[in-house]
Amino acid sequence: MKTKILLWSVASALIIGIAAAVCWWELRPQVITFSDNSKVTLLSVDYGKKHTPPNVTIPAAPGARTRRGTAFNTTNDTLVVWVRQEHEPNQYANFQYYAYDTTGAACVGSSGMNYGNGNPQSDSAIVGIQFGAFPRRQGRFFVRVGENSNYGQEMAKQKFAIRNPARGSFSSWTPDSLPNAQQDDDVSVTLTKLVAGAAMPYTRNNDDPDDAVNKGVQATFHVERNGKPVANWQPVSVETTDATGNRLKGFVTGNEWNGGDDVASYQWGLWPDEPAWKIQLEFSQQSDFSPEETWTVQDIPVQPGRQQDFYNTGGRRQQTNSAFAEADLNGFHLKIFPAKQFTDVSPNSQPQGGLTIQTAPALTEGMRLTLAKLTDDQTNDIAYWDWGSVRNGKTSTTCRYGLRALDGVTNLYLTLALHKSRFVVFTARPEKAAATAAAQ
Repeated sequence: MKTKILLWSVASALIIGIAAAVCWWELRPQVITFSDNSKVTLLSVDYGKKHTPPNVTIPAAPGARTRRGTAFNTTNDTLVVWVRQEHEPNQYANFQYYAYDTTGAACVGSSGMNYGNGNPQSDSAIVGIQFGAFPRRQGRFFVRVGENSNYGQEMAKQKFAIRNPARGSFSSWTPDSLPNAQQDDDVSVTLTKLVAGAAMPYTRNNDDPDDAVNKGVQATFHVERNGKPVANWQPVSVETTDATGNRLKGFVTGNEWNGGDDVASYQWGLWPDEPAWKIQLEFSQQSDFSPEETWTVQDIPVQPGRQQDFYNTGGRRQQTNSAFAEADLNGFHLKIFPAKQFTDVSPNSQPQGGLTIQTAPALTEGMRLTLAKLTDDQTNDIAYWDWGSVRNGKTSTTCRYGLRALDGVTNLYLTLALHKSRFVVFTARPEKAAATAAAQ
């Protein structure tokens, strides 16, 4: 009898010890440290529409106020991972966050960040990292952190282990078979192939090419307009959802033509083991616009100015900036402002200048502004890239373009198009890139 009691006592002590060890492991502070001594500490996790920061304050210098996180709300139920970011005071550091499934088969980037002190470059800040998508069917998943700093790009080997606060019972969608054709107005799009885990044209983790952060989605389309194949309509944005409630938006990063089909690449996709994804794609015309969609403006002056002038032009400080040309086009009033050649950048830096165009009212969803042709006064093409747009409520949208080689350029000649996109939706299950490669 005494032997049994002793054995039970030993077994109970072992069970209690194991439970205590597991509890310590679950509750231990999770800290990720980078080679430049920057540090990210996991503070708490919440899920829903209201997000309250943990009761943690950051000590401040004498005479200054202490800092803590700021509560905020989201329209949809959102996962928020609260962290403390720290780096050297005189060092630039930009952190990126990615949610991985337990197998590492796929990941998605965060959908937003809330800085309690309003300064992304503060040397110590409590930040709410938002995820509109994460592996909801799993009991736990991982969050990985990358850093861009004065010392370069680094992806941490450690990961935060996150207990899933939204795990539950979810339905499943049934995918449509491929090829699948969908139509919007005069444009018909046929999805012939969807591949998850495909290589992207750039990498975020140079130490591990097979890391899911370097992968994306490839979709192959055949596009027709008015029943005829066309190559000047391409996908420019995509929204992916699944039956668990995941929803994320992405932008197409590359289009390659294979015969008469367009192979588009984008990030991010969702988890490929899900029975089906629903993908809504925005297709936009790239050339051959109709006359009622275009406006040509000549002799736009190129003026010297600081980069700050470029950002101020056409925005809230409109009173100090006069438009060079104005016109009504496709239901909107457009203003083109004089181009700026930056005087506060080195000769080899890019961009060398900028161009600003404003629309009134603000651009509605599906309306696109495209620079169909941009040259100097000798008809030489001026290379540019889209630097995005700023929406001022419903009143106006300010579109900005970075300009490359401007040496000796005094005037610009521009043809722009204001045109309407088409939207199509597919429900499909993606192939896995590894399985596709093995089969070949």
